[in-house]
Amino acid sequence: MAVQITAFILMVTELAKEQEVVREVLRIPGVVEARLLYGEFDVLAKVEVNSMKELDEVITKVRNTRGVVKTTTLISS
Repeated sequence: MAVQITAFILMVTELAKEQEVVREVLRIPGVVEARLLYGEFDVLAKVEVNSMKELDEVITKVRNTRGVVKTTTLISS
């Protein structure tokens, strides 16, 4: 049985691209939730995967999403 990894990805987006980023990020397998934020970051995504390799793949897809400028990933224990 694989250990489930939960992580949160904070994103800074291009101006006025927040809602588009939320829609696109929700299409990435492993992303279980995405929300708009107000403050230093624009979008928060919750990720649930079974391995660090899968997490790396999700992070890469998020970083390559049109409108994403910067990401910070937090892995939950």
